[in-house]
Amino acid sequence: MSKADPSGQERILQQFHADRVFLSGNKEWLVQKNFFVVKSMVEKMVKWAYESSSGLYPLDPIPVGSYKEGLHLQVEGTSNDFDFLIPVRYNSKLVLRSRCVPKESPSSPTHKLPTYIFRHKGFRDDPDKGLPVFRQGTKVLVDVEDVAETDVDIYCDKPKSQLEEEEEDDIEYGKLEMCQESLGWHNLDPEQILKDFHQYVGIALNPEYTHPRQNDPVFQRRLFPSRVPSIHNRMRENIKLEMLDLSGPAIQLAFDEGNEIVPVKLVPAIRGVMKFSNEWIREDLNHLSDWWDGDLSNEKKSFFRKVEAVMEVGPELIPKEGFWRLSFSCAEAMILEEVDADGGQRRAALRLLKFVNKTRWTPEYGKILTSYHLKTILLWCCEIYYHKEHWETLLSSLETLVGLLKHTLAKKNLPHYFLQSLNLFNKHYKISNSTYWPLALEVLCYEVSAMLADATAYLVPGHESPDCLVNKDREEKAAALQEFKERHQEELKELKRMEDECMYEEVEITEE
Repeated sequence: MSKADPSGQERILQQFHADRVFLSGNKEWLVQKNFFVVKSMVEKMVKWAYESSSGLYPLDPIPVGSYKEGLHLQVEGTSNDFDFLIPVRYNSKLVLRSRCVPKESPSSPTHKLPTYIFRHKGFRDDPDKGLPVFRQGTKVLVDVEDVAETDVDIYCDKPKSQLEEEEEDDIEYGKLEMCQESLGWHNLDPEQILKDFHQYVGIALNPEYTHPRQNDPVFQRRLFPSRVPSIHNRMRENIKLEMLDLSGPAIQLAFDEGNEIVPVKLVPAIRGVMKFSNEWIREDLNHLSDWWDGDLSNEKKSFFRKVEAVMEVGPELIPKEGFWRLSFSCAEAMILEEVDADGGQRRAALRLLKFVNKTRWTPEYGKILTSYHLKTILLWCCEIYYHKEHWETLLSSLETLVGLLKHTLAKKNLPHYFLQSLNLFNKHYKISNSTYWPLALEVLCYEVSAMLADATAYLVPGHESPDCLVNKDREEKAAALQEFKERHQEELKELKRMEDECMYEEVEITEE
């Protein structure tokens, strides 16, 4: 497309973005105001949780997610949600190294992550030595039998003297037994972390409390009681603590800001304990060749931006479904911080794609694609299409994103940006999965093909391109989409029903 834009496509897209996708003025002011109000309140609640837990949450919350990354929508009639990581205090002596899971899984993998485990010998000489861990998808696992065979000291709820007494008869058996006990009872058990944090937030929002430890006799006897920020009861009344859902990683809140209800997620996270080995870096350098058939000349340069982010801020461990799982929220935010520093239109293009998914694809087929899928597309595009010309206009930027999305849908493979063996297209429906999951990807592939033929006409029905070839291609793609939908009419209705009723499970598919 020429810079003169004779067809007016760029102008139409920019106007559509400004009118419907990312409203400015009062809407922008309201979103910013809500964020600062929420952030201030969350900081107070974390300070209360710090006192309730005797120091488990010593740091300020970290904003993450779409708002932090500038990838959020500002749509009329819809409130923005805000996400925060809540750093959890962790024993600084423990350093866990990530390594690939062997083809045969550990003989006795546990479903929890042991915490206070040290190498007894050589630790002071080599502070980077920690207990090796296994990764299965995003799950971090420790082989219990491997722990039993290593020279480690294991601390859990029982006093150390009691551990030593129980290990006298059979040292190896004692270590194994104590490790298994620590998995279920230690205070950094992932499920217990969520339950406790939910309780601490509930105390902060309870008008009967003026201090989180007001019922603690030891605290009451202290000469100088620790201070916590005051939380006015009027503010407490405007915040609803949702029921705890252990299948997710977050404590969910609903802030009533008068004009709208603002959803907020608080995610407990352990930071700074996972280090990726050089083996991961070497293996990941050639990851694109497994699923991308295009030019890889820019891969290495942009890849090292990824490595730099992971090495600087690291992955986090978040609790989900009884596991500690790897998350890369802070690394993603760091990579995306200056994503449009060259004047490109990457953020605006992703917002357009998210808007289409939210307003057209999700209502018709269900939430097959999530915001994380689309953000991953952006991250991969920035790595594959490194040069500025792909991102100079909103139209070219949107076409770049949609082109890669079509490629991943056709291959039924969207690799995780940091864990290249993990396929994010990972949903198993509870009825005839072999039929419905491929169908979900296929119908979206037809939708994306129609959008790629003429993005402007796809977004703004009635717009006609002066290029007859473009119009012909659009008509052909639209006809193919309609024919596919008619041929699979009943199956698509069932797909939508299963999506709406959450009749699926998410599994982590790895490509060996």
